[in-house]
Amino acid sequence: MWCATGAWCGVVLASLVATATGVSQGVRPSYGFAAGLTVPTGDFHADANGDGFDTGWQGMAFVGFHLPYTAIGVRLDGTYSENSANDKLRSDATAIVGAPTDVKTKLLGASVDLMYEFHSVSPASVYVLSGIGLYNAKVSATSGNVTADTSKTKFTWNWGAGLTYIVGRAAVFVEVRYFDVSSPFGGSDLKYAPIVAGVRFRGR
Repeated sequence: MWCATGAWCGVVLASLVATATGVSQGVRPSYGFAAGLTVPTGDFHADANGDGFDTGWQGMAFVGFHLPYTAIGVRLDGTYSENSANDKLRSDATAIVGAPTDVKTKLLGASVDLMYEFHSVSPASVYVLSGIGLYNAKVSATSGNVTADTSKTKFTWNWGAGLTYIVGRAAVFVEVRYFDVSSPFGGSDLKYAPIVAGVRFRGR
């Protein structure tokens, strides 16, 4: 998508080079973790037949770098999420298999994001972020003790915003993002919105 023009990838690569230079000059990284809900949207939530997936959960770990003398940062994060089939999809799968069947989607991947944190004189501040990554999407169907699955790794882009509050050397935050995984199983893209809360620590 964006890489087709080279513009966005060029910005990301330039930022990574700047980050590496900053780190060599003594810039300390931040790191942290978060957890929360994964809300499917579009066909991932429900297609034309009503088949789809319910809200699930997500875990995230990350490391970030703030570019010297700027409000811009770079964050590398990895996430894992699970969503279970809604009642309609579970019912349809059960009818096809001929026995009670559950379906789950699991997403595992990593992304690199550019961040911009708005200046604030208070401990609270707002930031926005956007980036690209690679995510493995796995769909599994389980009936009794038998599980069948299929998976694909695809290009992913995301954007979002968050609110952070500094407490000593740490900060607590809430964040909402929108992900678009490029049609992992053909047809429409897999789209969802993670809503997470977490803690960020500054390196020593």
